[in-house]
Amino acid sequence: MNRYPADVRHALQAMADANVPAGMRAPPMHRLLWRMGLRVPPPLLASFSANLFVMGGLFGVLWGVLWRALMWLVLEPGSLTLGITIGSAVMAGLLFGVMMALLMRYQRRRYQLPAWKTLLQGRVA
Repeated sequence: MNRYPADVRHALQAMADANVPAGMRAPPMHRLLWRMGLRVPPPLLASFSANLFVMGGLFGVLWGVLWRALMWLVLEPGSLTLGITIGSAVMAGLLFGVMMALLMRYQRRRYQLPAWKTLLQGRVA
């Protein structure tokens, strides 16, 4: 944890004080980003739009690649257009992103955590 930026360490401590489970405080992707020195807020403290775009975007790309590969094995070549693949990836990413953003918002309220910006402002003051 000492390798993480100071802001992130402060946020992780605030979540630990609120009895948030460890897996929910620091998902693997975020731990990697923090070790790289990026000040990315934990998902529970991030805004709705940040969670929507980060989680939905990553899921959409993964979904599109896997879906295209699997459908290429099942369907005739040429029957699956690039537009269908992109459209399904966007829809899957949007649906997943909204669901995860709502879940993170619910969990933040459940544990009575402040938003990332509020937490940082309280630390500076």
